[in-house]
Amino acid sequence: MKRIGRILVCLLAAGLAVVFAVSGYQVWKILGERKAAETAYEDLDSFLQFADKDDAGADAGTGKSGQSAQSGSSGALAASRAETDSEIAFPEVDFAGLRSVNEQVVGWIYDDASVINYPIVQAADNDYYLHRLFNGESNPSGAIFLDCRNQSDFSDSHCIIYGHHMKDGSMFAALSNYKSQEYYEEHPRMLLLTPNGNYTIEIFAGYVANVEDDAWVTGFESEADYEDWIASGISKSLIRADFAPSASDHVLTLSTCSYEFADARFVLLGVLRAE
Repeated sequence: MKRIGRILVCLLAAGLAVVFAVSGYQVWKILGERKAAETAYEDLDSFLQFADKDDAGADAGTGKSGQSAQSGSSGALAASRAETDSEIAFPEVDFAGLRSVNEQVVGWIYDDASVINYPIVQAADNDYYLHRLFNGESNPSGAIFLDCRNQSDFSDSHCIIYGHHMKDGSMFAALSNYKSQEYYEEHPRMLLLTPNGNYTIEIFAGYVANVEDDAWVTGFESEADYEDWIASGISKSLIRADFAPSASDHVLTLSTCSYEFADARFVLLGVLRAE
C-alpha cells in the first residue's frame, strides 16, 4: 500500500508539474505576443510626424499631459469646439512609406488623449486582420481595419472601423472611456488622416450594442432611412452631444468588444469634418 501511495504522490506531482509548465508557457506566450504587437506598432511611429511634437497635444485640444479645455456644460463644449477647430494640428503621415510595409493601408486614426494612434488597413474580408498586425504578422492584437464593404477613401455615408479591446489597454480598449459623459466632454473628437485629406471625428453618440443590432449597416435606401438610423443611435447613446448629424453628413463608427453580456460591442459614432 505504501508503494502505491508513493506512486500516486509521484503521479500527482508530475501532473502538477505539467500543469504549471503549460500555464507558464501560456503566460510567456501571451506576454511575448503583447510585446511583439507593442514593438511592431511603435516601429510605425516614425511614419507620423508633427510640425511641433511638443505642442501637438495642446493644439489638438486633447493633450495627455493636462485637461482639455473642452469640458463642462454642453454650451461650453460647443463654444470651445468653435474656438479650437481652426487650431487643430494635424499630424503628417508618410503614406508612401507605410505602403512599402503594407499596401493595404487606407488611413491613420489618432487620439492624443489615449493610446489610439494606429494606421488603418482594409482587406477583402473582415476576418483577415482580426489576428494579424499591420505588418501581416500573426498576433491576437490584430490591426485597426476598415470594413471591407466601405470605399477605401471613406466616402460612404457610413464607414466602420474595427479594433480589438485588448486587456493591456491597447488597440481600441480606450473607446470604453466614452461610456462616461464627463470623459466625452473633455475629449469630443479624434483625428482621421487619409492619403486624400484629413478629418476631425466629431463624436456624437456611443452605446453598447448586440451583434444583431443595426449598428453596422453600411447602405441606406433613402435619406430618411439614414436619418432614422442616426436618430436611433442617438436614442441609445450613453453620452449626449450638443449637435446631431444631418443626412448630408458622413458618419464614422468605431467598433470594439464590450463585456456587459455575451457578444456585446461598444460602438462610438462621429461625424467626419474635412480639414
